[in-house]
Amino acid sequence: MCQWNDRDSHVGRRDFIKATALASVAAGIPTTGFANQDKINPAASRIERSRKKLLYISDGQSVHQPLMDSIKSIPETDLDFTHIKANFQKSQEVIQAIHSQDADILLLCLPRMTFSFGSLYDSMGDLNIPIIVLSSNPELILIDANLVASLRANGANVTFALSDAQALETVKIALSPRILEGKRALLFGRPFDSTTVPARNLTEDYVYRHTGVRIAYRSMEELTELFRATDETGARSEMERWKKEAVEVIRVSDKAILDASRLYMLLRAIIEKEKLSAVAIDCLGFTMLPNPVLPYPCLAFARLRDEGITAACESDLCGLLSSMFLQEISRRPSFMCNVMAVDMKKSSLVLSHCVAPLRLNGSSAPAMKYRLHDYHNFGKGVVPEVEFPIGAEVTTGEFSKDLKSFSFWPGRIQSQVKNTDHAAPKGTLLNACANTMDVRVRDVDRFLQNIAGIHHVMITGNHTKSIEKALTRMNVRLVGPSDFSAVEV
Repeated sequence: MCQWNDRDSHVGRRDFIKATALASVAAGIPTTGFANQDKINPAASRIERSRKKLLYISDGQSVHQPLMDSIKSIPETDLDFTHIKANFQKSQEVIQAIHSQDADILLLCLPRMTFSFGSLYDSMGDLNIPIIVLSSNPELILIDANLVASLRANGANVTFALSDAQALETVKIALSPRILEGKRALLFGRPFDSTTVPARNLTEDYVYRHTGVRIAYRSMEELTELFRATDETGARSEMERWKKEAVEVIRVSDKAILDASRLYMLLRAIIEKEKLSAVAIDCLGFTMLPNPVLPYPCLAFARLRDEGITAACESDLCGLLSSMFLQEISRRPSFMCNVMAVDMKKSSLVLSHCVAPLRLNGSSAPAMKYRLHDYHNFGKGVVPEVEFPIGAEVTTGEFSKDLKSFSFWPGRIQSQVKNTDHAAPKGTLLNACANTMDVRVRDVDRFLQNIAGIHHVMITGNHTKSIEKALTRMNVRLVGPSDFSAVEV
């Protein structure tokens, strides 16, 4: 579990009350945990093992001995290095060498001169491991480039290296632990069947193999029963904190804030007890009902994000994983939002959602000012409307539905749209959520043609290099604009 709040050894009154309240709530939570996931599917064994296997294939004539020695001597790496000689003109030889080893990384040192690699790329397909292709003749790469392009067309994630130094650097990155390795996430709702963002093509094992995250699902009925059993212990002080620190409270009852605070205390207790890094609720499965079975989770999610816990709306699995990834990269809470509109002329996006963290700039920065509103002016629930930092540099990103690529776009907040002061007609949902902004990005048409889904995740700052390295370690392709530099003010 991750917490970003930098605290000294002194325990304040609020912390003591919260810890005591969480302990009392946790005592009543049944331990179902991740017991079924302690035995991971054998298909995941390659990812789970600590000793990495690198397979180096060359034709014997283009052996780069200094490179092999450098790889073997990478510090603090438990590496199983295997070198196999094969004739690249006989694709079956190469394929047999690959299949004889259950490798985590494949390094192909190509021959100095050839006119074709025949059917090699078709025979290899997508090995689902990082592939590094090293050209032995960097001044004449046309045939090597064709092999790289063909492997990518078949789904492989390939790095094209023109020097030993470049190949070595890529190997070092690929050998590093994945950024989300071993983290745990709990989603409440129907497994892989969110009301708004289903992910029926995914499974628990598939998610683990591609991200290192172990997920589990529990029913909304279980969460509802747990909530009914909670009392106001600790929640009332949380309610008073929300009210005291708000700039304004508009059309929101104390009961709505108290119930949201009770839900926060419950979720926090579950997170503490089960050592979770993330939680999600299929909220749109009940928030539109005349009598919601649970409080609106917006305040609870905002607080959890500020404390370093990913809290994903609508039980969106890809959104949850994207939030975990970007929060771990930046060490800052994320704003998980809908892509409401795209302005082609201004090259900007309209991003909107009802949940926003208060400490978007990190735990050491001042919290953003906020007002408390009812949910979409329905006269129910409570959401925080924060004051976003206009002009701030941001990054938006989202995993693809198959988790094989990551759509990453730098941008800058241009303006904030506030329409929560205007009451909606009875029974009508406002088009925008409480937190709506315009964000200018590069190549907005390319963004639109590579849009990853209903949700994107935004963090402050530009984290291009860190994201590129982390994705390489995860064997995930990067999709983005032609220029990743900061967008001008």
